[in-house]
Amino acid sequence: MRAALPLFTLCAVNAAVAAGVAAPQQPSEVELRCMYCVEVLKAEINLQQHMISASDEAANNATSPQVRQQWLDTSSELLQGLARLEGVLNRMQVYLLPRIHTLDPYALATALRQGDTDYEESRAIADRCAVECGRLQATNELQACSSACGDRALLTRVSACDNAAWLPH
Repeated sequence: MRAALPLFTLCAVNAAVAAGVAAPQQPSEVELRCMYCVEVLKAEINLQQHMISASDEAANNATSPQVRQQWLDTSSELLQGLARLEGVLNRMQVYLLPRIHTLDPYALATALRQGDTDYEESRAIADRCAVECGRLQATNELQACSSACGDRALLTRVSACDNAAWLPH
């Protein structure tokens, strides 16, 4: 029986150490922002892909070579934007990958949900502003309308995800 005690104690200590290592830690502000932005970027990439498809279809159905070229140019610009967004998303995922298994999953899930919610709200704002400001012809009126339209803090938070310069690595 005496030999079993050290084995039991060793198993208990190993379990306690393993539990201590496995205990999730609270994510830093950078890690939470990164998770938030991963969700925003996934949604932006999805929208960009739909816009590219629509632009390609419009080019295929164009009524003149000039209109076709305009749609092809638009597709090209959208593809460049898509590549940039995918690069930013990749950088954030590479940053998070070695850390994610040690972080509190509930905090990370909250950041993901907030990113999704904010992105959907930003799309609704953009749609509403397009309707409100779309009738304006003068550039200065259009710019004034656009900057007054919507929740600036929300739009700034969402658009900040397009650039990963704030990541430490």
